[in-house]
Amino acid sequence: MKLKVLFSFILFLSLQNAFANLQSLAKDFLLNNSEVKVAESRVELANLNLKSFEFSRNTSFNFESNRNENKLESFSAFAAQFAGGAFRLPIESNSYSLGISRAFSWGGNASIANQYQEITAQGARKIYGFTQRFSYSQNLSRDFFGRNFSLEKDALSFNIESTKARSENEVQGQLFNLVQTYYNAALQKALVKLQSEAKSRAGRRLNLIKKRVKDGLREKVDFIQAEISFYRSEESVKTAQQNLAAAIEGLSTSVHRKVTDEDVVSLISEKFKLRDKPLGEANKNHNLKALSEQLKVAKADLKRAKLNLLPDITLDLAANNNNFDPEAGDAFSDGRLGGPNREFSVGLNLSWALGGTPQAVEETRALVNLKTNEIQLEKLGKNVLQTEKSIKNQISLLDTNLDSSKKRMTLAGAALKEYNRLYARGRADLDQLIRAEETLINTEINHVQYLSQREILVHSLAFLYGNLRQFLVRK
Repeated sequence: MKLKVLFSFILFLSLQNAFANLQSLAKDFLLNNSEVKVAESRVELANLNLKSFEFSRNTSFNFESNRNENKLESFSAFAAQFAGGAFRLPIESNSYSLGISRAFSWGGNASIANQYQEITAQGARKIYGFTQRFSYSQNLSRDFFGRNFSLEKDALSFNIESTKARSENEVQGQLFNLVQTYYNAALQKALVKLQSEAKSRAGRRLNLIKKRVKDGLREKVDFIQAEISFYRSEESVKTAQQNLAAAIEGLSTSVHRKVTDEDVVSLISEKFKLRDKPLGEANKNHNLKALSEQLKVAKADLKRAKLNLLPDITLDLAANNNNFDPEAGDAFSDGRLGGPNREFSVGLNLSWALGGTPQAVEETRALVNLKTNEIQLEKLGKNVLQTEKSIKNQISLLDTNLDSSKKRMTLAGAALKEYNRLYARGRADLDQLIRAEETLINTEINHVQYLSQREILVHSLAFLYGNLRQFLVRK
C-alpha cells in the first residue's frame, strides 16, 4: 500500500513538472496580457450599464431660491385715465422651493413640492405665502406594473451574461494561441536536438569517409556526397533554431516578459508527458452560451417593441393647497395639504400614433434580429458537436500514428546501424546509407510533429468545452 502511494506521488510530481512551464506561462498571460484586460473591462462596462439603468428610477431632491425686485413700469386701461396709463408698483419678493420626486419601477412617478414666499409691496404689509402640491402619474399601457422597465432590465442582465461568455471565449481563444505557440516552440526545440544529432552523425561519417578516400579505400564521389549531407544537416539545425527563436519571441510578446528556451519543455524531454483528453460538454461552449444569452436579449427587445405599439395612456392625480397671510404661521398651517384652500385634479391622457410609425419599424427590426439569432444558435450548436467529434477522431488517429511512429523509429535506427555496418564492409553504397539516415530523421520528425499536433488538439477540445483556463491553470 505504501509503495502504491509513493508511486502515485512520484507520478503526480512528474506530471506537475511536465505541465509547470506551460502553466506558469498561462498564469503570466492571464495576469499581464493587455487583451485579457480589455476583455474583462467589457464585462465591467456591461454591469455599469445595468446599474445606470436601475438608478434611472430613483429619488430626486430639488431646492431653489430666488429674490426679485420689480421696479418696472406697467400699463393698464384703468391707469390710462391717470398719468398717461403708466404706473409703477415696486414689489420685492423672496421665494424658496423644496421638492422631492420619485420614479418607481412599476411605472409610476410621485412628487411633493413646497414653496414659501415673502412678498413686500410699497405701502403695504409683508405677505407670507405657502404652497404645497402632491402629484402622481401612472402609466396604464406600455409600462403598466413596470412591464417595460422589467423587460429592459432583463435585456441588460442577459447582455451581461452574454458579454461574460464572449469575454471568456476571447480570453481562452488567446490562451489557445499561447498553447499553439508553446507547442510549436516545444516542437522546434525537439527538432534542434534531433537535427543536431543528425548533424553529428553526418560529421562523423564525413571524417571517416575523408580518411578512407585519402587511403584509397573509397572514391572521391563518396566524400562529396557525405559533404553535401553534412551541409544539409547543418542547414536543418539552423532552420530549427530560427523557428525556435521566433516561437520564443511569440511567447514573450504574449506574456509581456522575457521567455527563454528553458521555459519550454522539449517534446523529446523526459519531463514531457502526454495529456489526457479533458472532460467536458459541448453545450458549455462559451460562444454557444453567449449566443444563447443574446437570444434572450432579442426576445426581450421584441416584447418591448410590441409594448411600444400600444397607445401611451397616463393617469395623472394632483392635490394642491396654498395660503397667503400677513402671519407666516397662518400661511404654513392653512397652506398645507388638507387645508381649506385646496385643488384636486384627475386627468387621463392618451396618445396613439396612427399609420406608419418608428415603433412599427423597431418591431420588425427586433423580429428579424430574433430570427437571425435563432438560426445562428441552431447552426452553431450543430457545428460545435461536429467539431467535438472531429477533434476526438483526430486525437484517436494521432494516438495510432504515435504508436506506429515509435515502431518506425526503432526500425529506422536499426536499419541505419545495419547500413553503417554493411557500408564499412563495402557491401552497401553511400546512397543507401544516406537514405537510411534520412529515413530515421524523417521518422523522428514525424513523431514529434504528431506529439505537437496531438497536444494542440487536446487543448483545442478544452477550449471547445469552455474550460481551457481551468485545464491549463490548475490549483
